[in-house]
Amino acid sequence: MANKISAIKLKIKDDVATAKMAISHPMTTYAQAESLTGSKDDANFITHITGKVGEEVVLDISTSQFFSKNPIFMFQFKCDTFKVGKKLSGRELDSGIERKASEIGDFLTVVVTDRKGNTYEKSEELTSTKS
Repeated sequence: MANKISAIKLKIKDDVATAKMAISHPMTTYAQAESLTGSKDDANFITHITGKVGEEVVLDISTSQFFSKNPIFMFQFKCDTFKVGKKLSGRELDSGIERKASEIGDFLTVVVTDRKGNTYEKSEELTSTKS
């Protein structure tokens, strides 16, 4: 299994963005590493998660081995100061319509770091459904 941020889903309502995130990671604890390899140094789990929109930090957490394998979690942030883009419907996409630059929103970028120093990054555009 490749370690990665496998999905970020964003919903925006009343200037509050709700982000749901799934991370593929084995989250090997110290006890598991010691029983598997005989060394606690082989433990590898997510230690830090940062979320930014542009240069503004909207999520900054330090974690430890308490997260489950392949964790899924949710967080919210106010998005009233960020540009929210227009999401095209499936019919519009099928018709080949392209959004103008003015209809593209800011991006939420999430960076995850694990104990071994590996980093995983994924971005998702802040968009709202068509009115």
